[in-house]
Amino acid sequence: VYAMGGEPLTAMNLVAFPCSLDLGVLREILSGGLSKIEESGARLCSGHSVQDEEPKYGLSVTGFVEADRVVRNAGAEPGDALVLTKPLGLGVLTTALKRDIVSEEEIEAAVQTASLLNKPARDAMREVGVSAATDVTGYGFLGHLTEMLEASNVGAVVHREEIPVWERAVPLANAGVYPGGLESNREYLEGRVKSDGVGEGDLLPLYDPQTSGGLLVAVPEGRSSALVRALEKRGVTGAIVGEVVEQPGVRVTR
Repeated sequence: VYAMGGEPLTAMNLVAFPCSLDLGVLREILSGGLSKIEESGARLCSGHSVQDEEPKYGLSVTGFVEADRVVRNAGAEPGDALVLTKPLGLGVLTTALKRDIVSEEEIEAAVQTASLLNKPARDAMREVGVSAATDVTGYGFLGHLTEMLEASNVGAVVHREEIPVWERAVPLANAGVYPGGLESNREYLEGRVKSDGVGEGDLLPLYDPQTSGGLLVAVPEGRSSALVRALEKRGVTGAIVGEVVEQPGVRVTR
């Protein structure tokens, strides 16, 4: 909803929960979800629950946006700058947590960032005016970038050293600590992503599926600095990570 420039209206809880866990855990999960729903300005409208061996929680959200303010994932133009609003690598870090390789304290900063709504980033996009945008979630940075580029009939060059990645994510991924979705994303994008002097280990976090990832925005080059400033004044970090080009595909450089 935020990636399209919209306003969330309603949210419905979707819960999977095992009978073996104390219901107090479920209450905490639902309370956390409600706090974010209220922060967004949306209304909670009931929910659905199923019994499952592993706890899962999410929201089905309905939003609205005025027709003349819609931001689509198509519309990126050659020369546009690409701006990313949250670091990558959360999927790697949470996988490491599940395997008891890292502690909750070690990934606290990443979890706190994931808990931030993309509402301020949406407001910054509205203020500056952008060409296209998408959120970075299950398909990872390269997957969602490719989706946007193909919808726009363009390509991109991205610069690995400019892409924010959580510090521990690279060595963990190189040690084989990453979710299955990362490998699926990499296989799916085979042949559509080319590396120019970037090792495979440094590419891994770019395929990493994100939970509550940031926005990836294509903005006219002349407005890119204004977008970064608009983000910063709202407490959001924006990194210019590449540019849109005419030739299809993604090229990753140093």
